[in-house]
Amino acid sequence: MPEPNQPSSPRPSPSVARRSNSMVVGREEMARAEIGQTTVRPATAAVLAAFFLVVIVVVPIVELVGTYVRPTQGRVTPWAHLSRVPGDMRSFLAGKDLRGGSEQGASAERSGAWKRIVSANRIVLAGLSGFEHALENDSLIGQSLRPRAQVVMTGWLGAGNERVYPGLDRWLFYRQDVEYVTGRGFLDSGQIRRRIEEAPEWTAPPQPDPRAAIAQLRDDLAARGIALVVVPTPVKPAVHPEMLARRYAGATGVLQNPSYRDFVDDVRRHGVHVFDPSESLAAARRSGPQYLATDSHWRPESMEAVAELVGEVVASQGRLAATADPGYRVERVEVRHTGDVARMLDVSADATLFPPEAVWLRRILQPDGSRWRSSRDAEVLVLGDSFSNVYTLESMGWGTSAGFVEQLSYVLRRPIDRLVQNDRGAFATREMLQRDPARLDGKRVVVYQFAVRELMFGDWKVMRLPTAR
Repeated sequence: MPEPNQPSSPRPSPSVARRSNSMVVGREEMARAEIGQTTVRPATAAVLAAFFLVVIVVVPIVELVGTYVRPTQGRVTPWAHLSRVPGDMRSFLAGKDLRGGSEQGASAERSGAWKRIVSANRIVLAGLSGFEHALENDSLIGQSLRPRAQVVMTGWLGAGNERVYPGLDRWLFYRQDVEYVTGRGFLDSGQIRRRIEEAPEWTAPPQPDPRAAIAQLRDDLAARGIALVVVPTPVKPAVHPEMLARRYAGATGVLQNPSYRDFVDDVRRHGVHVFDPSESLAAARRSGPQYLATDSHWRPESMEAVAELVGEVVASQGRLAATADPGYRVERVEVRHTGDVARMLDVSADATLFPPEAVWLRRILQPDGSRWRSSRDAEVLVLGDSFSNVYTLESMGWGTSAGFVEQLSYVLRRPIDRLVQNDRGAFATREMLQRDPARLDGKRVVVYQFAVRELMFGDWKVMRLPTAR
């Protein structure tokens, strides 16, 4: 009942209500009729069907013909990933005893059969995945159309691709570097679980937590009387966020992943000496850029400054014996090159969006003027990734004999041994050391350099070094 002294709201008459309901039902039936009946002329349908058939037939034919016409130059063709799957399966099955086996342990036998099925399935999945990625990267049609489309996307619309983020003033950023800074903490339990669950079925799941691996390396080296110095190298958006977004124009310090500080504190509590060069790079930012505009790596003068600081840390360990100055020579040269991130865009070769950059290198030479050489007998060993290789490896395009290891050797005035690989910095060099533990003979200090993006994306599997002789 209505409240006292309040007028009751008028109710529609039954005839009005019936008329309103019939109007709603009528509109719904009309909409269904219009959606359910689409009239297409026979000629239009024939043209569309013919176009569809031509596309799905012509594209594979073009790719197959292109595979045999184009020179492969040692490159694995997309179809090779599929053609070798049967051979891989036969090799796998030939190495297994599919028959026989004693009656005891029937459950173990069933478990073994199941493991063989799973392993065989992983071989097929790996072949299919390799085919898909090779077709995406090496497709003749893709290589013809993608560079031109990317020029339009980047030059006109300011967009990158799945690997590159365009910044300000034609700076480019590697996507994983940006995601390291902006993503969830790499030690977050949900992030660790997600990385394990998202691993492809044909690969072993990664070990996302880096602390156990670094602690194990420190313990194995300490058992041999060797000190460990860890150098997590900041990525470009951490040092230069102002070139990625204008709102960071007045930013001070360095941006890091939310878990970075906890990681450093935890490994330091385990006795690991961590040298973080990020603050020194941020302070030097006032004098100019510390990273290359179109590359993911640091500039040579930034690397030289960090090598000076790392040299002080290594010398402060008090483990190095006195040695004669090797008499290294210094040569200044200019190098021009287009950065690795610009090449990830895969723009056409004649595009002028990102011209080559010029840098000056401090090349370290032997007394006779030849390139600097590492020494297996040195007391210092450097484990590094592409940040150590960028001005050393000729194929990277930024010159030779001027990388991080050469600069550290020049600072310490002594020979240095090195194990360096561009990718998989989380485990590649530790794996190399595990395969060749004799590399540690006579060593007093090991410097472990890796890009901080590895903390979020690397596989930090724990590896034990063989016991020292």
